[in-house]
Amino acid sequence: MRVLTRLGLVLVLLAVPLTGCDPAPEPAAPVSGDRPEADPRLAAFYGQRVNWTDCGRLRCGRIKVPVDYARPDAGTFSLPLVLAPATRPDRRIGTMVAGAGGPGQSGVAMVKDLAETWPSAVRERFDIVGFDPRGVGGSEPKLRCEVSDEPSGAALPGLPLVGASVAKAKRFANACLSDTGEQIVRHLGTTEVVGDLDVLRAVTGQEKLTYLGYSYGTRIGQRYADRFPGRVRAMVLDGVDNVYLEWDDDAVQQAEGEQQAIQAYAKECAVRTRKPCPGKNEQEILAAVKRAFDGPDGEAVRAEFGEKILFPADWADLSELLIEPSQQDDSGDDAEDTEDDTEDDTEDAATSVVNCLDHPSPTDLSAYERAAERLRKASWLGDGAELLDCAFLPAATARPSVVRAEGAPILLVGTTVDAATPYRWAEALSKTLTSGTLLTNVDVGHSVYGGDSPCVDENVNRYLIEVKPPPVPATCSAKPGK
Repeated sequence: MRVLTRLGLVLVLLAVPLTGCDPAPEPAAPVSGDRPEADPRLAAFYGQRVNWTDCGRLRCGRIKVPVDYARPDAGTFSLPLVLAPATRPDRRIGTMVAGAGGPGQSGVAMVKDLAETWPSAVRERFDIVGFDPRGVGGSEPKLRCEVSDEPSGAALPGLPLVGASVAKAKRFANACLSDTGEQIVRHLGTTEVVGDLDVLRAVTGQEKLTYLGYSYGTRIGQRYADRFPGRVRAMVLDGVDNVYLEWDDDAVQQAEGEQQAIQAYAKECAVRTRKPCPGKNEQEILAAVKRAFDGPDGEAVRAEFGEKILFPADWADLSELLIEPSQQDDSGDDAEDTEDDTEDDTEDAATSVVNCLDHPSPTDLSAYERAAERLRKASWLGDGAELLDCAFLPAATARPSVVRAEGAPILLVGTTVDAATPYRWAEALSKTLTSGTLLTNVDVGHSVYGGDSPCVDENVNRYLIEVKPPPVPATCSAKPGK
């Protein structure tokens, strides 16, 4: 349930029948196998031309894709695109598509933010295209789940951990279905996004796809390479998600990654931040974290940790959150932080909806109670109530599977302490791919290409440009505090 988005929606019960209670239908089979463009009903989508217009130093456009690839005449999505032109047109190799995290994050916003900071070696050689997945960001139609801020209900009998959140989950699911439309909600899963990515490949003139996926974007990439292995020129998956685990094991393994990152914060706080920490040693810092989580503001503190434990660059903020006011440096600025942290209002909703569509989940509420018990044992951030949405949303359109992507050249980047996509997921995928290479980044972080690791950047640059993976075992090692 990437990227560590903690659903803070407060929901109440609606007495409306929910489709999640119906027997799960079988997912629709991919249209026309591995050649969907051969289906005359899809020819117009594959043959469309993008009307690119200038938007600052970038170019913007839109494509249309069918809501349902099995019934292409049953409505369309209009998806926004952004293109950062190659800075050295005379040396241009082609187009690279970048897939953002989430689920729920905007690929258009990501490219706009990062277009000038990605390594110049790649920016010189590729037009970089970002897209908003169906239902997200500037997509039309867009996922909408308008819910009011109302208190939780009483815990239901036999469900002491998740019972009080059942009403909230029902209200959320009903809001998504009524505000967005059930036909749209049912077709927001990654299986459909893979079809959109192939249309995007075609309309951007790529015989074979060059793709860079971060976090959830790696889930899209895995599904694409498994379905269209012969259409991949080069694929980099950084912060490797998984598609092989059941819904509860997926959540528990991510929770274990969160706890590993908390341990790393406690152990390396001083050397990583070079600022005051909430204790003199690992044990004292862990004790301070636990006190804050168990305190009156524990829910807010856990939410802050869930967002910032990912990146050591944010750890100083966590320390400030934990240090008693009397212990803080008086020389600091006491002014209230007024930074605008507003994010797209669909991101949290899309995280839940897409994850539910991608992971077959039960309607039996006792299963969520058992999952919550496991999550709380795995991590201090674990709760389990956020999984309840899947009991009331439409049935999943994908099943867990082992990705082989026969012959598709893929470079995986796995960071050894990753709170969002645990390193074990990258290891597992590297063992099933027929032509994949794992680049291990010995560090704390998540989706690191274009960040603070020259070693990772150099290896990924070479791979994207030359399709030349690093020799195995491929490892980059960071030095904390450097």
